[in-house]
Amino acid sequence: MKRKPPPKSDLETLMPLLLGVWRRFHKLSGPSDSLQTREFRGVVAAVKELQEIVNGGQPANKNYFEDPNLLGAYVLYNWVLHYQQALSLIGEIPNRPRRVLDLCSGPAPFAFGALKYGASEVYALDQSQMALQLGTEIAGRYGLPIQVRKWECPSSIPVAGEFDLIILGHCLEELFPPQTKGWGERQEKFLDSLIHRLTPHGHLLIVGSSLTEPNRRILQIREMMVKKKIPIQAPCVWQGECPALQTPNSPCYAQREFEKPYLIKQLQRGGEINLSSLKMSYLLLRSPQAAWPNVGQQPLYRIISPPVESFQGKKFYLCGTDGKKSLSSRLPKHPPESKAFDFLRRGDLISIENPLENKSAFEIKEGTALKLHTPAGKALPETEN
Repeated sequence: MKRKPPPKSDLETLMPLLLGVWRRFHKLSGPSDSLQTREFRGVVAAVKELQEIVNGGQPANKNYFEDPNLLGAYVLYNWVLHYQQALSLIGEIPNRPRRVLDLCSGPAPFAFGALKYGASEVYALDQSQMALQLGTEIAGRYGLPIQVRKWECPSSIPVAGEFDLIILGHCLEELFPPQTKGWGERQEKFLDSLIHRLTPHGHLLIVGSSLTEPNRRILQIREMMVKKKIPIQAPCVWQGECPALQTPNSPCYAQREFEKPYLIKQLQRGGEINLSSLKMSYLLLRSPQAAWPNVGQQPLYRIISPPVESFQGKKFYLCGTDGKKSLSSRLPKHPPESKAFDFLRRGDLISIENPLENKSAFEIKEGTALKLHTPAGKALPETEN
């Protein structure tokens, strides 16, 4: 069956809509396509404060969505980032989810992403009623239905039944602060409860920052789930112990294209934010009733780094069905069978035939065939038994 193409971001429609929501929230009037000078300065200051909170780790005693300035800044800046993350990551699910639960949703950018993929029943839950109201307004003015519930973890989830997709986006540090006693056990129990609320073909999507500690937390969750025999849809095709956890200072995160409308570029310049791509840690888990994706017998490798210049020429680091490797090339020009090397991106899944091998290092030579098996942000095409 041919897969439908991913939905377009439609940011040319969404940016004026978000700006209108922001104006009504703050009871301000003004142009529909830009911020006035005083407004811009205020939003830049709030975006910078929000970045400091998020990048420094969310304090356990502060809900920043209760601050109208920070919530408004999130709508105009972070919402756009998280929505694009949602479009990229939900694209890795082989079956389009219909019933979706978005926990710690805030103004619902991940829930909105699920709606764009055609989900028909989407619930957004958060402790901030203000944030949920903004998420409802964004979706409603765009013409998409979303259902919201006020919820504080770890109280019982006020929506019954199973889900095709459960989303935990950028909230683990808030729910389970590492400075609190017993946080790891509480986190494990909570994640187990979510896993067992998936439909047989359902998925749990966990998303966090690419910073060291959030990244390591998600890698550790991956390790825990593999030991519990929970299959992984993405990003891992390697089923053993995580190589990144076995090496100090070895993060493993995703990097995707970042579509920047003019307002986002302005806010980044004003806030001196240097972010040219979407970087995030993520884990897409399958239902316990499912198996690991059947990708066939041929070894496959995920690109887990940007290109690195070395004495071996351009080099990538890989993590594949047979462990961690590296791939380099010193060819001045690639023939058609290895031409894909010139266009590889972090997150791509590839196969390699007839490379020059030296322990865990592959080098492309004349006669090496390199195939792009699955581009970053796409679901694995499984092999039928």
